[in-house]
Order: sequence, then structure tokens, then C-alpha cells
Amino acid sequence: MFRVPKGSFDEDGAFYESNYEQGFTTELPDDSALEHLKSDSFRAIGKDITGSIEILNALGVASQGIIYDYGSSWGYASWQLRKHGYQVYSYDVARTRAAYARDKLGCNSLAEASDVPEKVDCLFASHVLEHLVDPNVLWKTACDVLKPDGVVVLFVPNGEPIRERLHRQTYHQLWGRVHPLLLTTEALDWMARQYGFEGAGYSSPYQLGEIARGTSGRLDGEELLFVARRRSA
Repeated sequence: MFRVPKGSFDEDGAFYESNYEQGFTTELPDDSALEHLKSDSFRAIGKDITGSIEILNALGVASQGIIYDYGSSWGYASWQLRKHGYQVYSYDVARTRAAYARDKLGCNSLAEASDVPEKVDCLFASHVLEHLVDPNVLWKTACDVLKPDGVVVLFVPNGEPIRERLHRQTYHQLWGRVHPLLLTTEALDWMARQYGFEGAGYSSPYQLGEIARGTSGRLDGEELLFVARRRSA
């Protein structure tokens, strides 16, 4: 459905398994460090997702709901979601990190993206879509795994043109081999509509009231949140 550029992404995950390095996003802590990080909900490395969980609550994804953490890296977000009462399925294309999530953090790590055994309330993907040359992969997965009233929750770098005007140098450093997709709310909404979804975009710092109402606000923050649900018949 989308034209896929050539040459920058290994579909079998080899690039993300062997060559991708992004600080604490990809570094696997040893057992001692992991216990320390867990005790503080990963705040020390900037991976506390309390804000994301507040957003899920604002969207009506209540504790005890079923979440698919798509692109879960080594499991720090999945672990926190489970701690807050969610049932979580985790998937990451990098096998070593997926195994770490399973063995060290008790995550329900799936061998393949399509292995979700039941329909879920939310497909949660934090800084994943910008890595995909072919965004169809994510949207097809959303179609397959979501309940009829389920929600797609995407966090991505903000590609809105206003960011280029305000932060030109850092804006252009975001895109390349690691981030082949430059994403705006318009692009995300267009993608969503190709698969029968419609959505709204927000930027950090997030306003929970706007998110709960489904009304977009300012889009000049560093990060974008895009929320999509299936269009009504």
C-alpha cells in the first residue's frame, strides 16, 4: 500500500540485532544493574513510562486490559505495563533483546509479530514506526490483533514542519538509516485511513484532557503521540 524505499532496513532484523546502538535503549544491563533499575522503574536511564500509562488511562485503556508492546526492545516498558496490572504481549525484531526481556524481566516475548494468541485492547509502539521502511507492517498487525474497539498508540519523533523552523539542526539529525520515516500527523493520519482507522495527533508535553476528548492541540513539541481507532461504519 506504501512504496518501500530500498536498502536501509533488514527485514530479518539483522541490522537491529548486530549494528543498531542507541544507549540504554539497546544496552542490556547486568543482573545487579537490572535490579537497581527495576527498583526505580527505570527512571535512572530515562525509561520510566508513567506518563505513557497516564495516557493509556486517559484513552480508556484501563488496568487489566491487554496490550501488545510492539517493538518492545529488552522489555523495560512491558515490565512496567505489567506492574500496573496490564496483560502484555511483547515483540521485538532483535532476538537477543527479546530473549533478555523474556529471561530477565519475565515478559511474554513472541517469536513472531503475528503470534499474538488473542485480540488486544491496545497496540502500543513507542519509537518504533520511524524505524520501519515499510509502515504497512505495523498497520497490518494492528488490523489483525486489535479488538473492534481497540486503539493504536504511537509515540514517534516529531516531524512536523514547525519543528524544522524552530530546531533546524536537530530536526535534520533525526532522519536517516535508523529513522527512514519522517513522520507528521498528516502522514500518520493518511497511513491510518488506508487501513480503516482514523486518529488524532498530539505533541509533548501532553495534555491528558485533550487526549481524553480526542481534540488535538499544539504540535511543536519534541515528540508526537498519534492515537488511532477504527472508523465507524
